[in-house]
Amino acid sequence: MLIFFLQKVYMSKTNSFQEQLKSNLELFLETQLKGYNQDDLLKIDLHCHDYNSKIPDETLGRILGVPETWLQSKDLIQRLEKSGCDTFTITNHNNATSCWQLQEEGFDILTGTEFSVTVPDFKVGIHILTYGFTKEDEVKLNKLRYNVYEFLKYTHQKNIPTVWAHPLYHYAVGKQPSFDFFSKMALIFERFEVLNGQRDTWQNMLVKEWITNLTPEQLKKDAERFDIDVNLYTQNPFKKTLTGGSDDHMGIFAGHTGSYLYVPNLQERLKTSSKSYLALEAIREHRIIPYGGHQNIEKLTIAFLDYIFQVAINFEKPDLIRMVLHKGNTQDKLIAVLLSNLFTELKHHKTTMKFIKLFHKVFVGKSPNKLTKLAVKKTFKPIFNEALNIVKAHHIEPAEMTSNFYRSINDINDKLNGIFFKRLQKKIDKTSNEITIENFNFENMIERLEFSPNLRDHIEKKQKKKVSTFLDGLSFPFLSSTLIFGTNFLSSKVLYNNRELLNEFSDELGVLKHPKRMLWLTDTFEDKNGVSKALQEMHTEIKRLNLPIDLLVCSDTLKADEHLIVIKPELEIEIPNYKGQSLRIPNINKIHKLFLQNNYDRIMSSTEGVMGFISIILKNAFTVPAYFYIHTDWIMFARKNIGMDQHQADKVRRLLRVFYKNFDKLFVLNNDHKKWLASNEMEYDNAKIYKTGHWVSKNFTPVKTDKEAVFNISSNQKVLLYVGRLSKEKGVMDIVSIYHKVAKEVDKVQVVFVGTGPAEGQLKQELSEALFLGWVDSTELPAIYSASDMLVLPSNFDTFGLVVLEALSCGLPVGAYKAKGPKDIIEHKKCGYVASNANGLSKFIIQYFENPSLKDSFKRNALKRASEYSKDEIMGQLIKDLNL
Repeated sequence: MLIFFLQKVYMSKTNSFQEQLKSNLELFLETQLKGYNQDDLLKIDLHCHDYNSKIPDETLGRILGVPETWLQSKDLIQRLEKSGCDTFTITNHNNATSCWQLQEEGFDILTGTEFSVTVPDFKVGIHILTYGFTKEDEVKLNKLRYNVYEFLKYTHQKNIPTVWAHPLYHYAVGKQPSFDFFSKMALIFERFEVLNGQRDTWQNMLVKEWITNLTPEQLKKDAERFDIDVNLYTQNPFKKTLTGGSDDHMGIFAGHTGSYLYVPNLQERLKTSSKSYLALEAIREHRIIPYGGHQNIEKLTIAFLDYIFQVAINFEKPDLIRMVLHKGNTQDKLIAVLLSNLFTELKHHKTTMKFIKLFHKVFVGKSPNKLTKLAVKKTFKPIFNEALNIVKAHHIEPAEMTSNFYRSINDINDKLNGIFFKRLQKKIDKTSNEITIENFNFENMIERLEFSPNLRDHIEKKQKKKVSTFLDGLSFPFLSSTLIFGTNFLSSKVLYNNRELLNEFSDELGVLKHPKRMLWLTDTFEDKNGVSKALQEMHTEIKRLNLPIDLLVCSDTLKADEHLIVIKPELEIEIPNYKGQSLRIPNINKIHKLFLQNNYDRIMSSTEGVMGFISIILKNAFTVPAYFYIHTDWIMFARKNIGMDQHQADKVRRLLRVFYKNFDKLFVLNNDHKKWLASNEMEYDNAKIYKTGHWVSKNFTPVKTDKEAVFNISSNQKVLLYVGRLSKEKGVMDIVSIYHKVAKEVDKVQVVFVGTGPAEGQLKQELSEALFLGWVDSTELPAIYSASDMLVLPSNFDTFGLVVLEALSCGLPVGAYKAKGPKDIIEHKKCGYVASNANGLSKFIIQYFENPSLKDSFKRNALKRASEYSKDEIMGQLIKDLNL
């Protein structure tokens, strides 16, 4: 019932969320502007920055000692004019220096600042846009900004209009604030920034829904609840006005989002009053109409990318001691040191620095000169041409400009990735000498009380050239594409860092709820293994029910399907000893883009490889829950297949512990795995470990056949069957001793192997009488199971044992080792046997063959046990556990 209800909801909501947001925004803007005469409107960007925003709000920027922007005031004014603004303000952080300077030079500028203000009772930092104050007011406001209530009392007394900037994006200490915080702030503010050019439409429209639905009755009720005298803070407590501003720092999108200010008889008023005076009057009297457009992470990504370009161009190495002594936390300081090294390395990479300088120019609309065009190598011509498209984008409408701009950036990234991965193999082949960084000059560091955080500065001279050659050999396409992906990651991280709050807010308001939809990433899907089989069955069921789940796999041969996304690999490396299986590396930027476009809000991963790590990146980029479906016992694999000793296996265990702790829930296939993960060895929260299961395709049922037809042997022979990969971790070599022990006691025993693998040659040598069928299609397996007498699985490795369930579904009993998945499935002495070792398993198999009367009861019990693994029950529980 749950699944069919979910199917109906999914079909109606998933593909319409962005369209809903866009139409909501367009209707709002159309309604706001209706009835106004254009001749009576001033156009202003009420939220923009220039180089005097010197101290970033972000801790990383302060540790590194970089400003928020290098944009000059007059350049900002020019770009605002280009966007059609006719009235101007600059709202730098906690200072109005640019406004004062421009006013002294004769510019008509409305004084403005974005103050960082603390809400003490909620321990939350917010930003307040403030206009029309004096230099004396600025000093006073900077003293009062550590208490929002005192700050707003002062602005109210002085008739200084304020706007709460990006209300759903704030700086909280610890957990997100409750809805009470917003209810209280709604009482003491009159103006709210509903359109912020750096925030996505979802966040902006939630603000609009919240503010426009506030009623005087609700506000009065909240004022009593919080014991607040609203008249201390507001001129008109029940009038709530919406504003818009670009929040632009780079100048690229300055004026694209902003506000129209209604001034009756504007043309007449301009004869006697300045635009800044009339603008202040309109803001005070709530005559504000916001304007802007639909967006997601596009503007923020472009702004961050240009910011990183400018940091790279202007970066100066910070002092390590100052970084260490900064009040930021250890994680921030470590990231700052890494970034410091990255930017220092970029300075040493001439080709990448040329790329950065070129793209900073085109980002601000400046076309490269003819000499630059001629100097571009043939390989990079397509990238250069895409850069020219960015310049062209500056001459079209803002909405088109943003989408074209963003498309060009992603196209450039794809092209750079393509070049990089083509070169990668050559680069690996050429680099034969291992480069190590050693002999750090600690004596020098102690002698000087100023320490550089950069690696190059602490390497002895004799090593520096060697290391520099290696570092300078880092590929330009890799560095450049990493920069682009890094900014995509950063923008989504910043934008969705408060996703939990946005979800709670939409629940509270009962509108604009983000659809529930999961992306399931896996490195294996078409491979010949049990994990792929299980995932194929999962996909069939997801597709049949049209569930809000899409699987994503990287493949060059697989075709996309409903609920199956296929991304071609950028690089494919064959895994040693695993013929036919490869390590496939996709374009991570494409996956990032897909996640955003398809409105996913959670992640599942099935493999600890490339896709597992990409899942962790997506989780952190979009602040979504991530789950992991464990198919493999890697500790057993490390011991049995690779031959690791206990000490080495412990290292693998610790790595797995770190890896799994990145996920919010783990799904396991057996009780042993669940206990192990919750034990002191792994320290994972038991309440977040969920047991699930597999089912088999409906074609796995008993088939009327005989041994002669299937194996070309007489019907009185007793067939011991093995199905799976022929490798040592699967315990296949134990079948040799099992067979010999059974054959001594039982006549006419035939061993049949279905599968291939690295142990096949050795098996053929030691069991020349065995029958090897190779890898067969799954459609042929029911007949093979039905014609056999017992499936033998001497593996300590299988976390589930899909072949066990396949065999039972065909009425075939199973003899397996007492380990993990198989022991959870097999009912001992009812539908099969579980034993601790080869000797014990041999005895049970002999016992079975010596008692022919057991055959019918074992078959009945096998079919009954298999029927208990119902796909409807397994899927229903999985959907519930995934919170879908």
